[in-house]
Amino acid sequence: MDTAKDYRILVALDAVQRLSRRVRQWGLPWPLNKSRAAALVDEVKRLLLRIRYSYLPAEMLADTPEVRKLLEVTSELRELLLPKQPIPKLEAPRTLAIAEMRYSLAVLAGLRNRILLGDENRPEYAVDVIGAEVVRVQHLEGSRNLFVARVAAGRLGLTVVTNLSSVRVGEVRAVAILPPREFLGVVSEAMFSSDPIDKRFVGKRVPPQLLSDELRSQVIAIASRVPSS
Repeated sequence: MDTAKDYRILVALDAVQRLSRRVRQWGLPWPLNKSRAAALVDEVKRLLLRIRYSYLPAEMLADTPEVRKLLEVTSELRELLLPKQPIPKLEAPRTLAIAEMRYSLAVLAGLRNRILLGDENRPEYAVDVIGAEVVRVQHLEGSRNLFVARVAAGRLGLTVVTNLSSVRVGEVRAVAILPPREFLGVVSEAMFSSDPIDKRFVGKRVPPQLLSDELRSQVIAIASRVPSS
């Protein structure tokens, strides 16, 4: 596979850049060992660069020491960065910061599984896209045409801010877990990426043929922010 241009690896590099910024800025209401966190982020960067220029087939790449080590370092980063106990409701900027760290760590932790999707370089392989049931939809207060949906796939729950007025409670749709964004004080963690689909897809990765072109455009935009060398 052309690992230098693979969307999965580019999105992972973007994720570690996000973590690096969050570690530098911090400002969250629990202590951080900044020097250790920064060292781990730098290690992730080095590992990803080796992975990026390995040019190995997907099956071989998934079992390299670099990929295995990446998972270990990501696990330690999660322990350092995320709160150990439930925290009270925070203002939107801090909620967004936590959501961005969760997203970035999930991208890194899931890289091996996404590599195992195969050698083909498809934008939709670069992020987690799962079937989830819509459990709540309401108008986003203060907006003209935005809605806040809550979706669930087993124990995973996500908030999706969308302009799709057709979304209904009880539907199953593909949701792509993308960099979180804040809309009028509500943090959106994912994007609807399909029309209604069969309930058998709940909690499972949704096949590429069911996914929207908008998802592919979003992934390409994320990858484009990563330097070419």
